[in-house]
Amino acid sequence: MLLFAHVGLALASARFLNQVSLAFLALGSMLPDIIDKPLGLIVFGSPNMGRTFAHTLLFLMLLSALCLYSRDNRLFSLAWGVLIHLSLDFMWNSPQILIWPLLGPFPKAPLLDTMSYLEMLLSGLKNPGILIPEIAGLAYLIFLGYTKRRQAFGWIDHHLRDKADCLLQTLFRDM
Repeated sequence: MLLFAHVGLALASARFLNQVSLAFLALGSMLPDIIDKPLGLIVFGSPNMGRTFAHTLLFLMLLSALCLYSRDNRLFSLAWGVLIHLSLDFMWNSPQILIWPLLGPFPKAPLLDTMSYLEMLLSGLKNPGILIPEIAGLAYLIFLGYTKRRQAFGWIDHHLRDKADCLLQTLFRDM
């Protein structure tokens, strides 16, 4: 999966949860890739080795334990996002990664340069199993942006109005 499916569908799942932090949920939905893609490139020499430590149940369990210990809503949102990410990546189809280290080391992936890796990712959009979640995630992000626009513009309008009031008071005070 790519960005829109992970973020959009994770945020859509928030409609069924109470007290969730949308920012931490969005971050959690991309956290395994944020950690593993650079790690795969640096440690293993290929961006194609981008499913390692953060794509494991061990990572999710550590994050969940931290969440339970702290009882922090933001950590719950982060862990939920990681769970959504692992689900959308169908990690149960890669048990050697999912339950690492129980089945041995991470499987080797073909070494690809960055451009070849990006081409491989984009060619995956020909697969309906990837394309449909991407479209659904993008559609939800558009819907969310449309429904939250008043909040965003209200904050901007309020912020600008405060600045304008402050500027006018300063100008008229000097007269």
